[in-house]
Amino acid sequence: MSKLVIELQKECLNPKCSFSDLCQKAYFIARKLDQDEMVEFLKKEINGYPTSKEVPEYRNANVFFKARNPMRGWIPIQLPSKGTFEELSTWPITMSISEIQTAVDNKDLQTISMIIPLELQQFLIEAARIPNRYEIKMFFSKTQLVRILNTIKNQILDWALNLEQKGILGEDYEFSTKEKEIAKNMTIINNYGNINGSNVVGSAINSTLNANGVKEFDYEGAKKLLESIKELIKAPSVDENDRNLLNTQIEKIDQKINQKDSKSIGTLLNSLGVWAQSITCSVIGSDIYNKIDAFLKTIR
Repeated sequence: MSKLVIELQKECLNPKCSFSDLCQKAYFIARKLDQDEMVEFLKKEINGYPTSKEVPEYRNANVFFKARNPMRGWIPIQLPSKGTFEELSTWPITMSISEIQTAVDNKDLQTISMIIPLELQQFLIEAARIPNRYEIKMFFSKTQLVRILNTIKNQILDWALNLEQKGILGEDYEFSTKEKEIAKNMTIINNYGNINGSNVVGSAINSTLNANGVKEFDYEGAKKLLESIKELIKAPSVDENDRNLLNTQIEKIDQKINQKDSKSIGTLLNSLGVWAQSITCSVIGSDIYNKIDAFLKTIR
């Protein structure tokens, strides 16, 4: 008769094993033995983690962000490497085990891209000073998913070896009353890594905003800035279509000034500066960008 726990160990050592099947078998054993901690761990690995707060540390991936420039394609976003921005350099992977394995098995895929929350998109647009029309995604290497799979497999193997050491093997897909009793009194060492326990997006954004300490907004200064930009883009060297696009953005900012919406004004001005650099001639675009940058520094 085959021993269920030994079968599980053999599957862990099989380089061609299906990680989804491995977790399902381990889940079956954990349920049979009423080991609730292991059951909960495997359930989340099989179904995916509901929130980033519940993700263990080994599922954190080193990530980077890119913006899709309509003319140049995906370009890296440069963010400060220190301070509160460090929180955005790692990201909890909530994907189910089957989703991870599907991505790993895709030979044409070396880098994984993921859609990010709108709140973070807006934050990065403002922080990196890029146009609102740019799409932003998060990227990380596939090797980090391989690491997650191997960590899960090693955890299951360690657990199966501990069961064997306690004399819990199982036979014909059943466990004896004695084996169940031993399992019930077993202390399962939580080797699944510390839980993140925080909202990555919220904590990073809030701490950054708090650290910046925004001063009282200079609405009159913002109006004067827009007037000077309007004069700059009247130059014959600026394409008429580009001028119309910039004027549309300026009108939006003007509306926000009348509404006293300082947060939106700062974001829109950042976008206007980068946009002007990308679609107008270099001298005028740089001049607009520098004027906006100088103004924003006075209110931060």
